[in-house]
Amino acid sequence: MRITEAIIVLLYLLFMIGIGLYFYRRARSSSSDYYTAGSNINTFVGAFAIAAAVASSSSLMGAVGSGVTLGLPYFFAYAFGAIGILPFAMFLISGQVRRAGVKTMPDFFDQRFGRSVQILSAIIVVLAMTFYMVPQLTASGLIGSYVLGIDYIWAVIILGLGFTIYAALGGMWAITYTDLFQGAIMLLGVMVLAMFILFDHSGIFTLLSDALAVDPNFGDVTQPWMAYFGLFIAFLWFGIISPSVVMRNFASRDAKTARRSSMWGTLIYLLLFLSGMVVAMAGASLGIADQLDNADMIFVSVIEHYLPPIVGGIMLAGLLASIMSSADAMLLAVSAGVAYDIYKKNINKDASERLITLLSLIVMLVASVAGILIAINPPQLIAIMVGWVGGFLLSSFGIPFVLGIWWKRANKQGAFAGMLGGAVVFLILVSLQILPTNAEPIIAAPISLLLTVGVSLMTAPPSREIQNQVDRYHTHIEAEAKAEAVIQPEGYGYDSDR
Repeated sequence: MRITEAIIVLLYLLFMIGIGLYFYRRARSSSSDYYTAGSNINTFVGAFAIAAAVASSSSLMGAVGSGVTLGLPYFFAYAFGAIGILPFAMFLISGQVRRAGVKTMPDFFDQRFGRSVQILSAIIVVLAMTFYMVPQLTASGLIGSYVLGIDYIWAVIILGLGFTIYAALGGMWAITYTDLFQGAIMLLGVMVLAMFILFDHSGIFTLLSDALAVDPNFGDVTQPWMAYFGLFIAFLWFGIISPSVVMRNFASRDAKTARRSSMWGTLIYLLLFLSGMVVAMAGASLGIADQLDNADMIFVSVIEHYLPPIVGGIMLAGLLASIMSSADAMLLAVSAGVAYDIYKKNINKDASERLITLLSLIVMLVASVAGILIAINPPQLIAIMVGWVGGFLLSSFGIPFVLGIWWKRANKQGAFAGMLGGAVVFLILVSLQILPTNAEPIIAAPISLLLTVGVSLMTAPPSREIQNQVDRYHTHIEAEAKAEAVIQPEGYGYDSDR
């Protein structure tokens, strides 16, 4: 056990749980507080929260590990897509979904397309976000086993249950304010690590030369072009199709705040990946990738090599921050999908607010256990697993979501066909393994687009009420959007025959 690092990491975890306990009573007061923090998050907190939600273990451990293993061009394909996440979302959906006055992504699909699309989207959210827990738990297990000197499996269980507790207790309030701390620690930690590395190697160009001297293939293209392009588009769309990220827009005070949070979150993410590039070069210069049981441990090896124990412990806490900040948002998306979108809106519309938040807590624990069981024997590199999740979400409801915001003619039948067809094609391509890794959305997403547009045009257009709703997504009169949210009663559902 590394005593100094272990103390810092454990104190950090206890501090996060303390925040969850602090917000417990406030979050249990209503489902709005639990899922969207009462839609009262300001720009400063929101920027760090949305950046932290996007910056999962894949952004740090996964990007560095895959960059060293598969080459610097693979890291750039990942980074360019990831840095574009929030600007892409800012212009396409941030303000619009905030004006919708909904709590979750399936809630939006219910408002825009009807009950059948809402149920299908809720099922997709639950499946995707539960699997998305696996790379986060994998990373936490790798860090925990290194720091605490315990078996990987026990590290996955202990740390996995740790971040589940504060997320389950405090809901979006706890998640948002822990993400403020976690985003700051994560950003400062990786920037400090990058500065230590650059000082040790006397600059970025010397560092790159050292990396290429150890691994001449570090700068080579090692994968088919479809693998790079598929990874790029999966991450570029991630801020639009990931429920754990989109829900941060619902928590913003208004549409303007949602956009500003995304704008400043982009700057945070840019700094994160610039520093991550330095860490990847340092990892290649160590020449130890072939000696590790898991290539994603390269980041930890870089920390051990370049930083003193106290600073290294803070950096490891930063790595845990990247994991916990994404995992807690995923857990909230899963719990909302089951407790609110499926149970309250379709099974028991009269369920009390406290019952819904209690059910959400239980669902989080169940989802965490499911993720832990899969993470005990993870199927791939962290970055590849996250790429699968992004590709699946893009292929299933990425196109219906965006067209639902921007195209009045999109209807229930088209959205359902596009969502189901894209998801099925993606899963078939993954199971057959006939395409390069992470290339599946290149085929599946256009099929979803063709089905959504084609079936919508071949069937009746949406009602005038729904088309007017699309206009309201784009209005700049915030008072009107707030009035709509007030007028719409709790548990209000749209007719499934629209």
